[in-house]
This record gives sequence, structure tokens and C-alpha cells, in this order.
Amino acid sequence: MKRLILAAALAAATLSAPAYAASDNFKMELTYSGKNLATRTGAEQEYEYIRKQVAERCQAEQSDLGFVGGYAQTYCVRKTLSRAVNSIGNPMLTDVHEDRR
Repeated sequence: MKRLILAAALAAATLSAPAYAASDNFKMELTYSGKNLATRTGAEQEYEYIRKQVAERCQAEQSDLGFVGGYAQTYCVRKTLSRAVNSIGNPMLTDVHEDRR
């Protein structure tokens, strides 16, 4: 019986992680070089730079979630990075993002 309760609690915590991340909206400013977005290599470099900024912010935003924080952080990075790429609106950066999903 204890195993069943633990498994149910684990499943509930795992499934609720995206909900925690989704409810936590925040604004952030990103820095990137528009000049580098003209080439595929430059867009790949800028994408990694943007991804790193997003990952650091999501880690900070989700740090208080404890056990489910890792799942929430992964979801946060995926969601926020997609929003950032869409916001920038550069076709080369969008292609890099699509290839790396």
C-alpha cells in the first residue's frame, strides 16, 4: 500500500510540473546580436546564447519548486525559448529553433 501511495504522489508531482511553470509568467530582456542572424552559423551561435539566458532565468524562477523543479524548468525553457524566438521574428533563428526542438 505504501508503494502505491508513493507512486501516486510521484505521478501527481510529475504531472503537475508543467502547470507550475505555466502559471509562472515573467518578463525578461534578452541580449543578442542582430548582425549574427544573417548567417546560419551566426544564428546558431545567437540561439545558444539566447538559450543559455533563458535557461538561467528559468532555473532562478523554478528554484523553489524542489522535487518537480527540474521538470518545471525544462518546460519553462522550452516555452520561453519558443516565445523569444517568435518575438525576435528572424527566419534564420526560427529555422535553427525548429531544427533543435
